[in-house]
Amino acid sequence: VRSITCVPGYPITELAELLIAEADAKWCLNEKVALEIALGASASGSRSMVIVKHVGMNLLSDPLITASTHRIGAGIAIIAGDDPMAVASQNEQDSRYWGMISEVPVLDPNPTNLHDAIFEAYRISETVRTPVIVRVTDRVLRSGCVEGKAQALNMPEPFDRSIWEYSMRGRHQLFHRDTYPLIEDLSERSHLNRYQEGGGSEDGQMCIISSGYASMIVASIMRQKGIEMPHISLSFVSPLPVKQIADFIGSRRVLVVEETEPVIEGQLGTGTCNILGRRSGHLPYGGLTEEDILFAIENMDKNEITLDTTPETLKNRGHSRDICEDCPFRPVYEAVRAIKENRGMMITGDMGCSIRTAPTGIVDVAYALGGAIGVAAGMPAKSIAIIGDFGLVHSGLQALIDAEFNQRDVLVIVLANRVSAMTGGQEVPDPERIVRACCSDVAVIDETAGGPEIEQLLREGLAARGVSVIVARGECRKGTT
Repeated sequence: VRSITCVPGYPITELAELLIAEADAKWCLNEKVALEIALGASASGSRSMVIVKHVGMNLLSDPLITASTHRIGAGIAIIAGDDPMAVASQNEQDSRYWGMISEVPVLDPNPTNLHDAIFEAYRISETVRTPVIVRVTDRVLRSGCVEGKAQALNMPEPFDRSIWEYSMRGRHQLFHRDTYPLIEDLSERSHLNRYQEGGGSEDGQMCIISSGYASMIVASIMRQKGIEMPHISLSFVSPLPVKQIADFIGSRRVLVVEETEPVIEGQLGTGTCNILGRRSGHLPYGGLTEEDILFAIENMDKNEITLDTTPETLKNRGHSRDICEDCPFRPVYEAVRAIKENRGMMITGDMGCSIRTAPTGIVDVAYALGGAIGVAAGMPAKSIAIIGDFGLVHSGLQALIDAEFNQRDVLVIVLANRVSAMTGGQEVPDPERIVRACCSDVAVIDETAGGPEIEQLLREGLAARGVSVIVARGECRKGTT
């Protein structure tokens, strides 16, 4: 693998840092760029790897979906780090869905076959000429994966320019005539999927299908409790090996154990008492615990269960949501609070440090990394958008340019600490020069600015028509230690 591009974010930051230290991997500012670099390397004959967290898949989906029908050269593996239970993310989205949307293969390995799955991803990618998604979770990465030997791979074939003979529709037709049936066949024959007949349930009419880390939990429970039941541990999950699964299930009732969404369960069928899982109430949505899975196994005789789910709060999770005591931007936040209370306005934030102020009443809405400016621009009166420098260069610049071009009324505060503080302190470009290239009304302050000075700048910015920007400079103690 000659090209490795990474975007920081839990749970893949540590993996990326290891590869940066050992294999000359590089940080990228956003996921779309990371995949585009990989596609360029692939077309030039170099194997590549892209490492992103699950929400980063949303950004790279544009080139990914086209890559499946446009074809690639050397193999591309996309390591997608999912975050069941949303330990450090804004949602629990399931990256396996991107395989279904983009029609590329998806592997969902467990700790015992993760090593083999990476090699297999490149074999599959170079056989079918599409990227392959390898979905991992925090627990898969932290559970002490089984080490294997290096495996030989054939030399990758050069990029096939004959694809340009076909129209866009023709490429999709070609894909479904030649490529997708090949992917389905590889799934049916994959050695990554393990079939264990077991001794059977009491009446011989129950079995389990699992994937990813959930397979490890299921195997542990069955071993500890002495449960003997047919069990498929799937690691090639999109497309599913439907023929193998159908032969395995037969007329038996099956419990589907997977994180985070009912991806496999939904493809097996809905509205039938033979398919048990989240939709039958046997398992909760999101991440799974050993207790969740044991409960589901013990209640497989029931067609439907009503789970008593109490939505988790910050308090009962034990999270303290506030900015750091030594945060250099505390005066900025306090000035924003004072202006907000005086004017009764809404404040938009970002999926960075600014969302930590939401429970204390400063930020009102925050949807995505880089999203603060666009959301604020949609409000009827001029409002304040608080965005970090990493959020700005990641995906906020487009909204800033749009606001300036269309003369939208928005006051943008860029918190410029030159690091991505919440993901490990990766370096960020200086936003001031970028902002000045986009906007004319730009003010810059540093840590010496006091509350009255900042409040005056806020009032002036809110009074002006169009886009106003305040770049607040400060050093993040957390991100530089």
